Amino acid sequence: MSSSQETHKRTDPAERPDVDKIIKKRKPLRPSNSRADIYVTRDRRKFSSFMLRARKLLAERNYPSITIHGLGAAIPTAIKVAAATKTSLGDQVQMETSTHTVTLYDDIAMKDGSSDVSTQARQNSAVQIKMSLDPKVRSQIFAKPRRGGL
Repeated sequence: MSSSQETHKRTDPAERPDVDKIIKKRKPLRPSNSRADIYVTRDRRKFSSFMLRARKLLAERNYPSITIHGLGAAIPTAIKVAAATKTSLGDQVQMETSTHTVTLYDDIAMKDGSSDVSTQARQNSAVQIKMSLDPKVRSQIFAKPRRGGL
């Protein structure tokens, strides 16, 4: 085998899928816990509920803006939710999209039950889509009715 064909083995024990270790993925930290934030998962059955919630917050609950969050495999779902919400509101929505990288942490424990627990960090892609109704449409939808007569 020539040096260009040699395979390189990882030496970090946290990266090796050893049989005697259990990797437990921690839940990612949520940057905000506001009602205007929608954290999308990759579960396809929840797609319509994500979209309806986004639409309801923008068009019925008078939220100035909402943010749709997607992490890793849920990024395509988050983009589809935002696009479907925009279409359902007649393209009267302004969107700002940003991407970033999130550090996630895993706990690595031994199967034999020893107290040695280590932590490893890994990187994952994320997207945030901020949506808001057009100001003109917003004033029409939420205009206060006049009281009294003429």
